[in-house]
Amino acid sequence: MLKRIYGLDAATVAFTDRSSGGDGEVPQTDGGGIYDTQLSLDEFADRVISDVRTHGDEFVKRITRALDGVDVEDFKVPHEVVKSAYQELNAEEIEALRLASERVKAFQKRTMPNSWRDEQAGYGEVVHAVERVGCCIPGGTAPLASTVIMTVVPAKVAGVPYVCVVTPAGNNGLPHPAVLAACDVAGVDDVFMVGGAQAVAALAVGTETIPKVDVICGPGSVWVTAAKRRVFGMVGIDGVYGPTETMVIVAEGSDPAIAAADMLAQAEHDVLAAPILVALSDESIDAVERELATQLEMLPRANIAREALVGRGAAVVVETVEDALKVAEVYAPEHLCLGFEGAHEMLSDARHAGGIFVGERSGEVMADYVAGPSHVMPTGGSARFSSALSARDFVRVTPFLDLDAETFENIVGAASSLARLEMLEGHAMAADIRRRR
Repeated sequence: MLKRIYGLDAATVAFTDRSSGGDGEVPQTDGGGIYDTQLSLDEFADRVISDVRTHGDEFVKRITRALDGVDVEDFKVPHEVVKSAYQELNAEEIEALRLASERVKAFQKRTMPNSWRDEQAGYGEVVHAVERVGCCIPGGTAPLASTVIMTVVPAKVAGVPYVCVVTPAGNNGLPHPAVLAACDVAGVDDVFMVGGAQAVAALAVGTETIPKVDVICGPGSVWVTAAKRRVFGMVGIDGVYGPTETMVIVAEGSDPAIAAADMLAQAEHDVLAAPILVALSDESIDAVERELATQLEMLPRANIAREALVGRGAAVVVETVEDALKVAEVYAPEHLCLGFEGAHEMLSDARHAGGIFVGERSGEVMADYVAGPSHVMPTGGSARFSSALSARDFVRVTPFLDLDAETFENIVGAASSLARLEMLEGHAMAADIRRRR
């Protein structure tokens, strides 16, 4: 079932610079007939952004009708409709959303940077939240209520005054009630029924109904991702996300059923999901593959999961756990599951991952829903240089100077000298004039 790779060297060749490769044919679209030619991802995003800027709500309605087959008269979901969504959920589901929100809030409070000042040195930093955040919640084939919690709560913890959600309307003309209930639990200020590249464009430039924001966050389709990439600079974004991925490392004594379950939990998301197994023997891989076959029979989304396993999955055989962690360092997975005894002792060696899940109790599924960290994590190898979404993504950290006389006198001469070294006399004069005064 899984393509097998033998040895650290072969895995390094297979996984190095994987983000530069493609996932097959590059998609094109004419926007459901909106445009008179087929456009690439970036071309389509550019056209949509331009048309939303020029025509506002009118164009957003038009392209939503063309692409989603939904007529939306008013994008904004009335607050009373959001509140009434609880009626469609049972008590256990509501309590689960509230528990998730509280745990995420507690975790995110620990991530917040603090303002500070060193009076003797004459410097410091002040932390301010951005003013407006827009969270993209995919429609797709599953109501991702958890993604509301994982994007909105960090922004609220950061102190953002206004947080809105954009999410597509369903066949009944409204977003899924689980998504709406999650919006209320998380404290969303407004919900707008729009998805795709047009939702990103509307948040970036503003329309008559949808406000321009400072930061756009959340996952989405390749079209959403392309639009986020093109609006970066007009607004901040959390990252450019691809299909989900997980790497599970097993050793002697690991439970193959748990390893298989962790792989399927990602494989069922998308046929482009990447479930990767790293083991110390072919026998361990055989045991996990038997479990995969058994568990697939019980999975409603088995066809999606099976295609991901065959098309994007892999199993790597290495000699030691240390080599397994080196494979993870090369791959830099979104999720790294350390499913073996003593994993907590090797936590510091697992450097490149969006999130690390230590031991068999700490399954990635726990972080997906209730554990505390946001499940919005870097993909495509970007965990080498970026981090999971957190309250830090919604604040600006601004340095300041407040020099006393003694500190000023101690450093002003060096400032003047360095300015003249760079042949910038105006800079030097700005230092010298202060000194003489």
